[in-house]
Amino acid sequence: MMPSDKAFSHKCLLLSVLIGLLVAGLSGAMFYYKELDAIGVDFRRGVEGKTTAVERELIANLEVLFSLESLFTSSEEVSATDFTNLANGFLVRHHAIQALEWAPRVTGAEREEYERARRLDFPDFEFTERESQGSMVKAAKRDVYFPVYFVAPIEGNEVAFGFDLASNANRLSMIEKSRDLDLTLATQSITLVQEVFNQKGFLILMPVYAGDARTIAKRQEKLLGFVIGVYRIADIVESAIKQTGAKGINLKLIDNTGIDAELLYANYPSAQALDHLLLSFAYTIPLRRIGGRQWTVIATPSQGYVAERQSLFPFFVGVFGCIFVLLGGGYIYIAIEHSGRIRQESEKRSRELEEAKIALEEQSLTDDLTHIANRKCFDIRFEEEWARSVRDGSSLSLIMIDIDSFRLFNETYGYASGDKCLLDLAYKLSKMPNRTTDLVARYGGDQFIILLPNTDEPILLADKCRINIEKLHIVHEASSVSDYVTISLGVISVVPTQKNYPADSMLSVKELLNQSKKLGKNRVSIGSDVISAKKGDILKFKHFSKNSGE
Repeated sequence: MMPSDKAFSHKCLLLSVLIGLLVAGLSGAMFYYKELDAIGVDFRRGVEGKTTAVERELIANLEVLFSLESLFTSSEEVSATDFTNLANGFLVRHHAIQALEWAPRVTGAEREEYERARRLDFPDFEFTERESQGSMVKAAKRDVYFPVYFVAPIEGNEVAFGFDLASNANRLSMIEKSRDLDLTLATQSITLVQEVFNQKGFLILMPVYAGDARTIAKRQEKLLGFVIGVYRIADIVESAIKQTGAKGINLKLIDNTGIDAELLYANYPSAQALDHLLLSFAYTIPLRRIGGRQWTVIATPSQGYVAERQSLFPFFVGVFGCIFVLLGGGYIYIAIEHSGRIRQESEKRSRELEEAKIALEEQSLTDDLTHIANRKCFDIRFEEEWARSVRDGSSLSLIMIDIDSFRLFNETYGYASGDKCLLDLAYKLSKMPNRTTDLVARYGGDQFIILLPNTDEPILLADKCRINIEKLHIVHEASSVSDYVTISLGVISVVPTQKNYPADSMLSVKELLNQSKKLGKNRVSIGSDVISAKKGDILKFKHFSKNSGE
């Protein structure tokens, strides 16, 4: 199998596996969301059942007030015993009722008479109101009172007995609205005067008239008082939902009659965090208006509700689908690999041998320390370029370089620093030539050589090397010529022919390098007449110092 065919087969196989994994994952996700949809339908059905139960419980409690209202409208006089007997019958069946009360309309002139009548059974009875500090005190004088005159049960509601509803401005406003419009009204959530603790409850006030009262004036004139139901919100809700079968549903009852919604009841801690999945099931149902209040049920499932209805089927669909796709893809991949394995092994061995050969050749031509060309590489290239120059009649230039006082550098700073110095110089020198045909090599020890085929400016390059090496600022306190490491250079140019030899050029460039060392180091020794040289001649040189132009 050709590599291109094999690569194409692998791409097709990979694409097929990816598509298969995608299909398996999407199948699992589809079943997962279908399952969540079914859970959502079941959840909403359970919430609707609980909401209906709460509405039914509220209406049942409201019907108690209609029965009490009938007692007052059908009788010329209702005694405390009559009221208590009827009320107690309702209290046995409706445990969410904190109290049933009768608050007659009492004028200021009638107050003493009403108080005296109730003192026959309760010697300490009087009209009361709540002062700013929260304690109950004798009610102040006013034109009209609406005291809690009858209350059942009396036990537990002693604080409310005699409490004047008109003593509270908000409550009085509600009483007047209920009276004038003949409406049964519910208060917003309140802290009941009957309760020691801050339990939320609400009151429902139902006006009772003496005869027909179709106009506002007639209603104000014929108002007898109010039948009042005092309810505990939590008891109403919990009494209703315990009759339903669905479990694990978190409920909140909100009063959003006004601008700001008010939490009336919650069957789970308010600090309980709900994750995104549970919030996605959130279901809101407004209740029918009761006593002019708009209550809303907000429901979310608990963790256990969702968990016990979820199955592992979507997970198994996704996982086993992926496993099946991977096993199938693996089998096909093994078949493809097996068909080309022998050929690959053969090609691999041939490639490894070739790479080993190249690596050995490169290693034999590279200096181990500086990682630039070594003496062997230079010798080979020098012979090749010499032969090419003989054929072309072109020039060939050499720059030989020696580090000044390098032995003293090693003795002063150690051989590790000396190796680092050689490495830095080699790197800098290797960046100096601009042409790919130029070669920078380590000639041996602290010497380097640059081979420049067919160039006209070897002198400029040589002095550029000298200047840039000193600019490296490699500290050399033992040097006699500078505070930093410097180099000496010899430069030669020749036009090779069949009559001369490469060894002659090497001998000349070494002599020039030695001349630079003798003349004080940190300088370049060059020829005097490169341009007028005859073909094949080795040029004679004079030194080029750092202080002269040549």
